[in-house]
Amino acid sequence: MNSLALSKSVPLFLAALSLVGCGGGGSGDSLDSQEPGLSGTITIESGTRVDSDTADDSRLNEAVSNDSSSTAQLIPSTGILGGYLSATSGVYPDPDGFIFEYVIDGQDTFRTDLASGSTIAVQVFKDAGFTEPTITLSVEQGGVSDSDSGAGDTPLMVSAPAEGPAEISVRTAGGGPFRYVLSVSTTGVTSFQNAQYSQPEFVPDEAIVLMSPEEQGRFSSQGLAGALSASSAKSLGRGAWLIRRDPVGVVASQSSSTPGGLRDQTLRWIADLKTQPGVEVAEPNYIYRAQADRDLSSLQWNLPLISLPLAWQAAPDLGNDVGVAVMDTGLFTSTPQTYGGWHLDLDANVVPFNSNRILDYVSAEVDIDPQFNDPLGYDNNPADPGDGKPQSSNFHGTHVAGIVAALANGEGVDGVAPNVTLWPVRVLGRDGAGTLDDLVAAMNWAATNPDIDVINLSLGGVGPSTVLEAAINRADSNGKLVVAAAGNQGTDELTYPAAFERVIGVGAVDAGKVRASYSNFGGSVDLVAPGGDATRDANLDGNADLVISTWGVDDGGEFIRSYAGLQGTSMAAPHVAGIYALMKAANSETVSPSNFRAWLAAGLLTESVGSSVEYGAGLMNALKSVDAALEGSVSTIVLPSPSALEFDIARFSRDLDFSVYPDGESVLVNGVSFNSDLISLEPALSAGSPLPGSVAVTVVEGNVIDGQTYATTIEIDYSAGGDSGTVEIPVSIDLRALADERDAGRHYVLLVSPDESRETIEQRVVTARDGSYSFSFDDIEPGEYFLVAGTDTDNNGFICESGEACAEYPVNGLPEKIVIGEGRVSGVSLSTSFRRPTIASMGLPRIGFEGYRLKNHGNASAEPMRNLETNR
Repeated sequence: MNSLALSKSVPLFLAALSLVGCGGGGSGDSLDSQEPGLSGTITIESGTRVDSDTADDSRLNEAVSNDSSSTAQLIPSTGILGGYLSATSGVYPDPDGFIFEYVIDGQDTFRTDLASGSTIAVQVFKDAGFTEPTITLSVEQGGVSDSDSGAGDTPLMVSAPAEGPAEISVRTAGGGPFRYVLSVSTTGVTSFQNAQYSQPEFVPDEAIVLMSPEEQGRFSSQGLAGALSASSAKSLGRGAWLIRRDPVGVVASQSSSTPGGLRDQTLRWIADLKTQPGVEVAEPNYIYRAQADRDLSSLQWNLPLISLPLAWQAAPDLGNDVGVAVMDTGLFTSTPQTYGGWHLDLDANVVPFNSNRILDYVSAEVDIDPQFNDPLGYDNNPADPGDGKPQSSNFHGTHVAGIVAALANGEGVDGVAPNVTLWPVRVLGRDGAGTLDDLVAAMNWAATNPDIDVINLSLGGVGPSTVLEAAINRADSNGKLVVAAAGNQGTDELTYPAAFERVIGVGAVDAGKVRASYSNFGGSVDLVAPGGDATRDANLDGNADLVISTWGVDDGGEFIRSYAGLQGTSMAAPHVAGIYALMKAANSETVSPSNFRAWLAAGLLTESVGSSVEYGAGLMNALKSVDAALEGSVSTIVLPSPSALEFDIARFSRDLDFSVYPDGESVLVNGVSFNSDLISLEPALSAGSPLPGSVAVTVVEGNVIDGQTYATTIEIDYSAGGDSGTVEIPVSIDLRALADERDAGRHYVLLVSPDESRETIEQRVVTARDGSYSFSFDDIEPGEYFLVAGTDTDNNGFICESGEACAEYPVNGLPEKIVIGEGRVSGVSLSTSFRRPTIASMGLPRIGFEGYRLKNHGNASAEPMRNLETNR
């Protein structure tokens, strides 16, 4: 963020509703007959703590040191904490001369009890203009430790070596001030960070719309454009449309760092489209990008790492008659103006030319074909046109295709499945970027192509799309496995399409079978495969762990086939697509997307290499996978979600979901056991009854005591046809973390103007008491406001930045105007957290939000107004 900004904005399109103080309130709010005013409560997310020596604490001389083992701060065994560190001290630059200081704090130390395998992670956030900090995260238990180090905003993660007392430390040895969020979670929890708003790229002035079934087929392109007051409409198939309005945004405006005006206007327009009759879905035209980084290497360490040489002996067809679609930047050719002349390692496997078949789905706005007199937009030639740059994302698709399909002819490199039929489908254009509308159109085509068996998507973004997911589900239902890169951000932020339910999301490991530093983890990762890591030489062969494959060079004006070593989850995904092709060729009748997921759930396709949070089901093993296909039996597997249940003083009930593989199998309960004095299940499970898709698990409150811990295990014996199995779900109940211990830090409660200035009109300061905050504004000017609250842990004059706690009325991410009339509004409730809501929960992205500025006296001393409300 830029701490020099005069104000930080809340997107106006999100502020659509009002709470009217002079007409009664909503949901627990009441109107008093006193002078105009506002009061209420801010609740705190369970398990929340704050660093005891933030810069804001130091300003008030209230910091409690936690920089050593002897002063370690006690925190819960699971939860989230916001903190501050800095290796230097100074004053934040401010154009108005307001004085906000940062202080030296080189280490924070915490103590807690951890379960074996618990995951500790930290995300870092700094202001622009400061040197990137160097950070170390470590956990120590009885002389055994685990640590991770990095620089800048690279997320760090470690695991508890054992069960019992632990010391966690976060240290910095260089750089400026930064905020951080520390999360602690038990084994089996796959999403625990999410401390900032996702900033997906999308095309301004464009939307993807899905019409309701009764409206599909009613409109022509011109008719739909007119009905939606748009400039144009292009059909993407299956009721999906690309809608444009004037003026059409250009690709250069797609960066999330671009000033938010045009992007905010686009989101407001899309929000309006959602309300139009017949529109079932309206969403941004998200940008997806290739997920790779470039370097050179000469070793294919990746193939023996997943037992491919042995798998080739077991499945000598090597993918013959299996169609693999690589949706990417296209394919290198020495003659990009014509179909053919492909890289020699791939040429024999590429599907023959058909003039009536579209294989280039890159639309005009991101296309660069005209240099070869090709038309802008869709055409039948998937050749990668290059861009003449020595370092670029072009030929990314060639690299991915080579990992899957390079010929095993003793020359160049070997592909995972060297006899497949390769379908190069161009969906990424300039700078390795593509738009949602093109990807949807390509997916809708591939979904009905009987010659395609597996679709590889080495691309991704953070924008979830209902329309894209529907196209992917259609492909899956038609027997095509969809594989996607899990993303290279090194976080557990969900990356799409990898995070969709019917997509196999693939993370990356190095030559030592360790998660690559950049590889995402959590909900986007179903399993891992070789993706490389340029910073490591895990197999000690003297070379960086990069994945070598086919490439092209065009920076000299001539197209020359080549090879390159890259790293990325883009490289990991095609290993899985290729192994699926080997399996399909070995047993085409049995191998299907549904059975693949069943084998994966049963552990028949992978080897265990670490925590499921980082590695999903484990490292893909080609030999085990081919053996599973050849053996052909598919046992019914039931997987619970979550795999472990945790309860505390604030959460006494949770849903437990069951996924059955293969899809559609009927499962009967043979028996169920658990400690019925501690928990109950609804609906109750009994022998002979069908297994429901979900049960509610509830703590029996009358049998548990505050300050105590309890544990039990739900064991469900089941049968399906001739198969049987047992599901075990550990249950823990920890009532030691009492509600009054929850503390998200000193909160500044603001009434902010709803106009573009976002000026803070009124401000109060509150501290936590009994696990919540109480606030009151008395005798305030009637009018419309946004009601917000949050911490300023780094003392830079802004609250609600990434890494700080934030509360907005009525829901974080979706602020609504509150209207104060002549009476008093009381009983208003907000909830604060260091986490941020997902795009899926908000409906649309939140672009460019960087917090709210604190109110200042505006006098010569430039002192911020931070008087503490001691009586509340």
